[in-house]
Amino acid sequence: MSVSGLKAELKFLESIFDPNHERFRIIDWKPDELSCQFNVTGEKLLIIHCNITESYPSTPPIWFVDSDDPSLAQVLERLEDVRKGSTLLLQQLKKLICDLCRLYNLPQHPDVEMLDQPLPAGPVGQDRKHGTEEVTSEEEEEEEMGEDIEDLDHYDMKEEEPVDGKKSEDDVLLLLSSDYFCERQMGRSFEKEN
Repeated sequence: MSVSGLKAELKFLESIFDPNHERFRIIDWKPDELSCQFNVTGEKLLIIHCNITESYPSTPPIWFVDSDDPSLAQVLERLEDVRKGSTLLLQQLKKLICDLCRLYNLPQHPDVEMLDQPLPAGPVGQDRKHGTEEVTSEEEEEEEMGEDIEDLDHYDMKEEEPVDGKKSEDDVLLLLSSDYFCERQMGRSFEKEN
């Protein structure tokens, strides 16, 4: 699956289970990980993490929770039984939410059924953390990154040599701010290449 396909899947999940959802919340995501909360009671929240490998969906996501509860471990182990094609993450998440509701004697939330729907073809909606983007091919993403870099080419910076041959504090700040600017321009593609 392409990175853009996985991003579409993650954005779809976040559009259903936003940080204000009453039962299950997608707290944060990157193309290689997902952090969620399951609201057991108003005061008890389970933090659940998922690592997504580069070979997803042929290699299923790896789920874990910071708890010694054997019942929770069994719930996560049962996710290995789900092996349903290109939307494996959606189907595992559906099973996880349903099993956690059963474990804690909670009613199943109706939003869980939305995980059976096909992924939307266009933008999923307002994405708070990751900007609103259409799902594009990897080639289009590379072209856009190239254009962003070309936009930076028109800036000429005069280099001044420090007197003692050491980098000045201004040079260090300039380097740090330019790295930050590049990361913001290129999004998270910087991280996934490394």
